Amino acid sequence: PSCALPRGHIAEMAPTRSRGAVRSGPSGRRVAGLSAIVSAAASAAFLTAAFTSWSAGPQSRRHRIAAAASGGPDSSGRVAERPFFDLMIVGAVRAIESAEMKRVGMQSEAPSEANGGWSGEPKEWAESMSLTQQISTVSQIGPFASLKQFIAETLAGDYDRQAIGELIDRKIASNKVMMFSFSACPFCLRAKKILTDEYGVAMEVYECDLEPEGKAVRAELGRRTGRTSMPSTWLGADVLLGGCNDGGLGGVAKLQEQGKLESLLDERGARGGGSPWDWLMQSLGGNQAAVAGKKRALRAIAAKAPKNGVDVDDDLKAQIEAAATALEENCRGQPARMPLTGTWDLLYCTAPGGSNGKVGPFVGDVQQVFLDDTRFKNEVQVGPLKVSLEANREVLDDTRIRVKFEKLVVSLFGTEVFRKDLDGSGVWKQRFVDDDLRVMDTPSIFVLARRKAEA
Repeated sequence: PSCALPRGHIAEMAPTRSRGAVRSGPSGRRVAGLSAIVSAAASAAFLTAAFTSWSAGPQSRRHRIAAAASGGPDSSGRVAERPFFDLMIVGAVRAIESAEMKRVGMQSEAPSEANGGWSGEPKEWAESMSLTQQISTVSQIGPFASLKQFIAETLAGDYDRQAIGELIDRKIASNKVMMFSFSACPFCLRAKKILTDEYGVAMEVYECDLEPEGKAVRAELGRRTGRTSMPSTWLGADVLLGGCNDGGLGGVAKLQEQGKLESLLDERGARGGGSPWDWLMQSLGGNQAAVAGKKRALRAIAAKAPKNGVDVDDDLKAQIEAAATALEENCRGQPARMPLTGTWDLLYCTAPGGSNGKVGPFVGDVQQVFLDDTRFKNEVQVGPLKVSLEANREVLDDTRIRVKFEKLVVSLFGTEVFRKDLDGSGVWKQRFVDDDLRVMDTPSIFVLARRKAEA
């Protein structure tokens, strides 16, 4: 759930309107992650000293700093005194916030076909085993959590707690699912994607970095839940789902992996009615709820594997195969004859070599791009390097497709540097196909998802 975790949460407040040069690929994202850590270290020294003074001093010091941030009066109605050290703390926190906002803007990705419409900090940061998440976990403990609350309250200034509390209560009470978020935060973006794309949830999202009272809302949520991390997702006033990978009942992504999220949403009647394709399958005799549940189960288990399934262990491989087999039972007849369009991203496979995106020590992004009824491309992207296999397909029967590979094309920084004719072929068995998920054997198993912006 925490967004700007490696940067003490201040960088969560970066508006998506501001976009700079984006460093793409694994190398660029590692640099971005290290930059976040260095940024946190640079600010930690001053903030720790400031926080020590703040927490050790009397309660009036805390109020004085909040009043200094807003220029407001103290509890007696008089203008609060603004000692130099208090002003220095406020100024330093605001300066760090400003620097972090610029950094987040530079490291955030603008939506494009290549990244599936992602708009925010790198999506890899939101994975449960990412370095960012590990730092987030540490930041929720003891004095680190108190330090983050201190930062949130300093940035919020002197606000009306009753009015802000009523605003929060009103938002939660008027929505089956309510999320408080930061617009560029990868954890928030991932939680939104799971709830809307996977479960059809129609929810209200309050972007704390874009709303005028957002800083105060974040500080007040911190007081209530013990966490200033975003997102903060609620199923009514009595159920805090948490953030993305932790908090509350465990976090949206964690609850999905554990198979608990669906039942929680169903209990509150929060799920949507499914896609038009699901409705068609039901009208033809399929079980919409069963199909949707099996799709989510396959996605959740596949998400536990290493990227693209590279070096997956035998136990997890068996679980994924079992989930794919269960889904295959609900496949509509003639899956090989279903039309395929747009771009499909690889979620998991057991194929060796370049088919799984592994290039040397790196594992890239793999996608299939369908150009028309017969032509398509298999693409592997590793940073600035792209390797494409141009191919044709021919339907053999209801479940099988013959594939003929014609050209190998290598590009660097968008410029073609190598091309070679090929003369290879294979037969792919389509095990399950609908408007957003495919399972096939080549004979290695492949699980692919169609990009939501195109589905």
